[in-house]
Amino acid sequence: MLVFLKRTALLLSIISISACSIFDNTPDHLKPMELESFKRSVKLKRIWSSSTGGAQDVRYVRMSLGVEGERILSASADGRITAFNRYNGKRLWRIDLDQTLSAGVGVNADTVLVGSYSGEVIAINGESGAELWRTPLSSEILAAPQSNGKYVVVQTQDSKLYGLDALTGEVLWKYENAMPKLTLRGTATPVITEHAVYAGFANGKLMAFHPRNGLLLWERRIATSKGRTDLDKLADIDGTPLLMDSILYVASMNGRIAAVGRADGRPLWVQEASSHQPLSKADNLLFLSSSEDEIIAYQASSGLELWRNEQLLRRNITGPQVLGGYVAVVDFEGYLHLLRKTDGEFAYRKKVDGNGVNAAMLSIDGLLYILGNSGKLMAYRLPAE
Repeated sequence: MLVFLKRTALLLSIISISACSIFDNTPDHLKPMELESFKRSVKLKRIWSSSTGGAQDVRYVRMSLGVEGERILSASADGRITAFNRYNGKRLWRIDLDQTLSAGVGVNADTVLVGSYSGEVIAINGESGAELWRTPLSSEILAAPQSNGKYVVVQTQDSKLYGLDALTGEVLWKYENAMPKLTLRGTATPVITEHAVYAGFANGKLMAFHPRNGLLLWERRIATSKGRTDLDKLADIDGTPLLMDSILYVASMNGRIAAVGRADGRPLWVQEASSHQPLSKADNLLFLSSSEDEIIAYQASSGLELWRNEQLLRRNITGPQVLGGYVAVVDFEGYLHLLRKTDGEFAYRKKVDGNGVNAAMLSIDGLLYILGNSGKLMAYRLPAE
């Protein structure tokens, strides 16, 4: 039987009782760190806020937002998919699927992709919201399906990777990876380009495949199981690999953060780190939210650690997103934090959703998009200089 683990802070943050009563009997060294006051040095303006029509799932589900052109798309656990104009928040369309969703949204051109707990991949027309096809797979889908326009790639919880025809949903190939006895609940979102699919697995391996036929191009072990306890032996790659130009950046639990060449997986640099969140990069800076909820900045070209902020320990923060000269994260209480890119010092804080934020944020074209657990989709920007 597979045992799926989550961090204590995550478990506590989703129990439907007050935060105060949750931590009454918790030892101080395990409690979320209390927020300290600071002097704001920047303001953030909310541009718009719209309801997606459905709250986010209380289970461990990391929904993502999808952007294509002027549209931004969200999905909720109850099967609602909504498209908005990403500049003004006007709703363009909404559909209700007869399915409980566990993953989304993947977007390519005019195709929107989501996944379900029952293992179905569902494709929707991004212009009209009309359903295109459904394909059943072997297990629940906990990371958004991805497409390059010709092929769709999906990773399932039972450590299988599928390649599908983007027009019909037909399964073209399948790769089954060895699954450890103990693993985190969740999978990394695969990355697909015209020529390759990059996927991280629960055994700590990063692998590249041909998108048409699933031919293995290369594999690289990022992390190795170690330590005495089962928890220490976790080596999952759950954070989405970050592809920038010719380099893939990837992090694992109880393992390492690494930069590898996209062509052959050759390591360029490696540092000890532990994370299951997606990474973020701006210029020559790479940002990571660690499994202990530290925010760490690295020099992207060398892996040199530049700074580390430990003031949000055990607050179950999201992966970082870069907004202008700042790094943004949201914690389990729904507080949005902005830190200066240069030194990691706090510059701004605001509660954006009292129910917290589980979905990955998205920063694009100077706008920061946040999908709150209450079902609100919000867009923020920095003031013009």
